[in-house]
Amino acid sequence: MKAASYSMALVVFLVLSAAAAAILQGMRERDMLVSQNDAERTMNELLTSLSNSADLDAAIDGNTVLRTKIIGIAIYSEDGGRSYSWGRTPKTVQERMPGEEKFGNAVRRYFANSSDRSIIVLFSLPKDIPLPPPIEQVKHSRASSQLFFDQLRANRVVYFEIYQPEYWVRRHAESIIFPMVEVVFAIIILSVRSLILRNEQYRRRIEEQENLVVLGTAASTIAHEIKNPLLSIRLQTRIIEKTRPSDFMQEIAIINKQVDRLSALSLRVGDYLRDPAGDARAVDPAEIAQEVGIRLCGRNILRTIGDVPRVRMDPERLRSVMENLVRNALESGGPAEEVAIEAGNSEGRARLDVVDRGLGIPSETAKKLFDPFFTTKSRGTGIGLSICRRFVLAAGGTVTLANRQGKGCVARVLLSAAEEKK
Repeated sequence: MKAASYSMALVVFLVLSAAAAAILQGMRERDMLVSQNDAERTMNELLTSLSNSADLDAAIDGNTVLRTKIIGIAIYSEDGGRSYSWGRTPKTVQERMPGEEKFGNAVRRYFANSSDRSIIVLFSLPKDIPLPPPIEQVKHSRASSQLFFDQLRANRVVYFEIYQPEYWVRRHAESIIFPMVEVVFAIIILSVRSLILRNEQYRRRIEEQENLVVLGTAASTIAHEIKNPLLSIRLQTRIIEKTRPSDFMQEIAIINKQVDRLSALSLRVGDYLRDPAGDARAVDPAEIAQEVGIRLCGRNILRTIGDVPRVRMDPERLRSVMENLVRNALESGGPAEEVAIEAGNSEGRARLDVVDRGLGIPSETAKKLFDPFFTTKSRGTGIGLSICRRFVLAAGGTVTLANRQGKGCVARVLLSAAEEKK
């Protein structure tokens, strides 16, 4: 579920990023069109002012807009050499071009010059575009302004650099906004993913609780109804034992064994339905583990590594947890003498490991081991591990099952150390 959610979140992020990149590209193209139109208007205004001025200096200095916007203007020959210029212009037409952002076409090209916050226009005038006639054909023409047109007529390659801070302000704003949008997308997607996973967990918990309520009601009713027949059966077997002890000993033993089994199941169901927290108090987990091991295995199976901190838990609940884990280890299919309990300290928490050399945990059933009434044993009830998890979680601890290196299984219980009261 988590891996799939990460993949889905990544796909959504890439789609939104692609959409944002397309929008950003559209905004930049729009800004460039606005910049081109502004450059065209400025050039037209310069030509108009030049036709009515004594020279290029007068045409630009006499116009406030042109004086503010124009950085440089030059005319170049076909070999790239500069033949006429005003303002700050390169010596050759190729000098400013490499490394700049280029757009436009072969006739008119635009270069974004970030160092001067300007736009450079480089264009070649087609031969069919008319220019003002030569100076000898124009009455009362001004020689200086006509010089510009003479050079333009002879070369027809124009370099024009216009100061456009508004364009670069928009470009810088877009370059800042786009990463911020990416970050916002990532935060929103991760937040939505976390919310979906959390809602899925809540939904599962609600379903589990609803199932547990139904299961608990049914189990409580069944356990209660089983007790009375079991008592009657036990009473009748005792009567038979006293009246005809020699004739039915084998049958009575079978009946008693099955009665004990049903009684144990009834008690375990009752354990599962009890308050998992119980009467919590400070107890020594190693002492309870040692007691359970001696009672079930007939010997001391506890191995203590270092100091084992006391924990805060109902001792009967802890005893029930250890009994279930040790019984599972004894029924794991391995040698009984290999079953052991290892107690120690794990980062300030009490650690209780029940180990065996049995068959281990099949990978296909590992996720279901703590489900109520799930079992891989032919004679198991499937409720022991559920009881362990309920009791340990209520005490603020964790219980896990894992295969041991080589062979066997380890059931690990971690419980927080009890706080010492001042």
